[in-house]
Amino acid sequence: MQSSNLFSFFSYFCTFLFTGKSHQMKLFKVRKTNLNLKAVLILLLNLTFMSATMGQEKKETTSKATENPNKVVPQQNRTTTTPGRIPAPATTEARELVLTDEDADAIDREETYRLSREAEIAADEARASIIRRTYGSSLFANSKFDVTQAINIATPNNYVLGPGDELEVVVYGYSQNVQKTLKVNPDGYIILEKSGIVSVSGLNMETATEKITAALSKTYTGIKSGNTFVRVSLTGFRTIKVTVSGEVVAPGTFTLTSFSNLMAALYVSGGPNEIGTYRDIVLIRGNREIAHFDVYEFLTKGYSSSDVLLKDQDRVHVGPFISRVAITGQTKRTGLFEIKPGETLADLLKYAGGFNQYAFSDIVKIYRNTSSERKIVNVNKDSFAQEKVFMGDSLVIEKVLDRIQNVVTISGAIFRPGEYSLDSNPTLTKLIESASGLKEESLQGRININRTNNDLSISNISVNYHDILEGRADDIKLQRLDQVMVPSVFELTEQSVIRIRGAVNHPEANEGIDLPYVKDMTVQDVIVRVGGLTEAASLSRIEIVRRKRNIDPKQSDAQIADIIQFSMRPDLTLVESQESIVLLPYDEILVRTSPNYEKQNFVKISGEVLMPGIYGLEYKDEGISRLIQRAGGLTDLAYPEGATLLRKTLLSERQRQKREETLNSLNISKVKTTKGLDDSTKTPGTLTTVTTEGEVADSYINEDIGVELRKILANPNDKSLDIILQDGDEIVIPKKLQTVRIEGEVLYPTTVKYNKANNFLDYISASGGFTKKSAKGSAYVRYPNGSVDRTRKFLFVRFHPQIVPGSEIVIPAKTETTVAQLSQFSGLITMLGGTLGSIVAIITLMKLN
Repeated sequence: MQSSNLFSFFSYFCTFLFTGKSHQMKLFKVRKTNLNLKAVLILLLNLTFMSATMGQEKKETTSKATENPNKVVPQQNRTTTTPGRIPAPATTEARELVLTDEDADAIDREETYRLSREAEIAADEARASIIRRTYGSSLFANSKFDVTQAINIATPNNYVLGPGDELEVVVYGYSQNVQKTLKVNPDGYIILEKSGIVSVSGLNMETATEKITAALSKTYTGIKSGNTFVRVSLTGFRTIKVTVSGEVVAPGTFTLTSFSNLMAALYVSGGPNEIGTYRDIVLIRGNREIAHFDVYEFLTKGYSSSDVLLKDQDRVHVGPFISRVAITGQTKRTGLFEIKPGETLADLLKYAGGFNQYAFSDIVKIYRNTSSERKIVNVNKDSFAQEKVFMGDSLVIEKVLDRIQNVVTISGAIFRPGEYSLDSNPTLTKLIESASGLKEESLQGRININRTNNDLSISNISVNYHDILEGRADDIKLQRLDQVMVPSVFELTEQSVIRIRGAVNHPEANEGIDLPYVKDMTVQDVIVRVGGLTEAASLSRIEIVRRKRNIDPKQSDAQIADIIQFSMRPDLTLVESQESIVLLPYDEILVRTSPNYEKQNFVKISGEVLMPGIYGLEYKDEGISRLIQRAGGLTDLAYPEGATLLRKTLLSERQRQKREETLNSLNISKVKTTKGLDDSTKTPGTLTTVTTEGEVADSYINEDIGVELRKILANPNDKSLDIILQDGDEIVIPKKLQTVRIEGEVLYPTTVKYNKANNFLDYISASGGFTKKSAKGSAYVRYPNGSVDRTRKFLFVRFHPQIVPGSEIVIPAKTETTVAQLSQFSGLITMLGGTLGSIVAIITLMKLN
C-alpha cells in the first residue's frame, strides 16, 4: 500500500513539473529544454523513488525483526553452545566475541574430552550388550547370588584344614567331659593341653580327627578301651586370597571364605567379559591346572564336578571364548552360545532349551561364513546329531505356518458349527455327526460345499442330504479346506411382524412397536405383550390396517388396504359378538387417544406478582389477564412494559438450519441457560441449555413473545389484546428497570443508567463508541418484553430505535466477507489513482514535445 502511494505521488509530481509554462521551468532554471533532458530528469526522479521505496521496505523488515524477539538467528562462530555448558545471556545488540589462543585451546580440549567420553560410553554399552546376549551371563548379573551359602552346612570330610581354622574338640564318656576350642596357628599346629602339639595343616577333617584322637589317648586311657570318645568339628573358618585373571569384567585378587568354590570366585569378579569363555575356566594351584570348569554344564545339569572348593593363593584364569554361534527364532533361549570343538547342532539346541511350541522343527537354517562370502545350510531333523557347527554360524528357527493342513469347516443350521479334522471326518455324513447333527430348521435338500481346487479357484457342490440318508446317492468325500454350509428355512423367508402404535404403555409407542408374527396371534395378545393401553386410549375405535395382496394394478381407484374397526372393553374383550380378531402378517394396529381426554396443563408466572409460582390452566382459552388475577395482581414495583411471555416452540429441520445460518452470519454467540417447565413431569426449575436466541439441542426454542401487559390488564375482556396460554408457558414480570445494556462491537460493553433525554447514539458514546468491526447498519435493540427493533436507513440517514428502561443495545460485528470486499475496493481505488496519474504525466510530456 505504501509503495502504491509513493508511486501516485511520483506521478502527480511529474505532472506538476512538466505541465506549466515559464514558472515551473524557472524552479529548476531550465528554459527551452528538449525532450531528452526531460526524460533524464524523469529517470533521476524514478531512481530516487526506487531508493526511497527500498529503504522504506528495509526499515519495515528491521522493525518486524525487532518486534519478534523470539525468532533466533544462528551465529556461526566458535561460541556454539555444547552440552553441559551454560550459554551466555542473549543481548539485544550484536557484538563480536574475540577469543584468545588459550581460550580456543581450552575449548578444543574440552570438546575432545567430551567426544572421547561419548565414544567410551558407546563402547561400554556395546560390550554390555554382547555380554547380555551371551548365554550364561545372567548367572553373574543376579544380585541375589550368595557367595557365603555354604557356611552353615556340616563340615565335609574332604575339607582341608589350614592356618586360621578353629576346631572344637570334645572329650566325653567315662572320663570327665572336656570341651576346648583350638585355633590352627600360622605354622599349622594346634596345642592340646597335657597332650602336646598336633600338626593338622593340610589334613582333611577325617585324618585330622584320627590324629587328634591318637594324641589324646595318651592322656585319656578310656579312649583305647572304648569308654571315652572324641568329637572334632570345625567352628570357625579361615579366609583365603584368590586371584581371578583373564577375560573377566573385574579381574583382581579377592578375599573369600575357605568354603568358597570356583563359581563364587567368578561371581565376585563379575563373570566373563564380552570375549571371555564360559566353557573352559581353569583353576591353577601351585602352578598346576587342578580343574577345568564348564559353566554350561552347571547351567544344564545344576551341578559340576569341576566346581571344587578353593584354597588360599589359588588362581582362576578365564581365557577368550573358543567359538560362538547365534540363535534366533523359535527356541526357548536365544542369543549367543559358546561351543566346543566337536559339538553338534543337537548339543547347541540343548543349550538353547530346545524348540518352543511354535517352532518349525523339521529344518534348521544355518547362515555360515565362507572364506569369501556367506552361504545357507538347511539341516534336516534327522541330521541334527551329525551336523557340526562352526564359529560365526547363525541359526534361524522359523515359525510353523499359520494354517491348518487337515481342516474342514461346517456352518449354518448345525448344532456345533466350526472347524473339524479331515482325518477324523472324511465324509459329509461323518462331519455332520461330529457336529452333533442338523437343526430342525435346516434345509437338508440344499447343502452347499465350497471347494478350493488345485488352481485355487472355488467351485460349489450342491448336495441333497435326504438322498444320502435314504441311500439314493453316495456319501460325499471331503477334501482339505472344504466349507460346508447348511442353510436354514428361516433365512429363506422374510421375517413377518405385527406393528402397534398409539396410546399403549411403551416408550416407543409413537414410532410403533414391531413384534414377530406368530400364527393365530390376536389383538389382545399384542396389547398384552406391549404393556397394555394407556389411560388416554380410546376403546371405542381401534383400527387394524391390513395389507392387500391382490390389488388390480390397472385400476386407479383400487383398494390398497383393508381397514378393520372395532371397540374394546377395559378387560380387553371385544364389544362385538366376535370373541377375538386373528391377525395376519404385517397387520398394523392403531390405538387412538380419546377426544374427551386432556392432561393437566401448567404455566409459570414469576416476578412482580403477589403469588408467583406454578398454576394449572382451568380453561382452554384462559389468557394472561385471568392468570395474573389468580396470582393476586401486580405489585407496586412491577414494570408492565417489560413483561415477557416465554414459549417453547418446535422447529422443523429446515427452520432450525435456517436459524443457525442467520445467527452465524450475525456472529451471535449461542450459549446461555434458562429455566422452564419440564415436559414430562410438568414441574418447574428444570435447566435447559439453549442459545442466546432461545435455541435448544432438540430443535425446540424458547421464544420471547412481547406482550402489552398494561393494555391487557386495562381491557381484560378484549380477546384481540390478550394471549391464550399454552402448556409450559412462563410469564416473567420484572421490577421497574432503570438501566440500559450496550453489548457487541463497542469499545467498552457496559450497563448505564437510563436517561430519558439520551438517544441511541448517546448510549453508544457512553460505551466508548463503535469499533472498526461494528456493523452499524445492523444494530438492533432488544426490549424488556422480548420484542426487537432494528436500525433503519433512508437514503444516507439512519433512524435508530427508541430506547426505554431495560433495553439492550446490540451492535453485531461485520462479517469476514464484508471486510474482504472493503479491502479489495480500497486496493482497487489506489491502483486506479496511480494508473491515472501515470497517464496524465505521459500525455503532458507528449504535449510539451
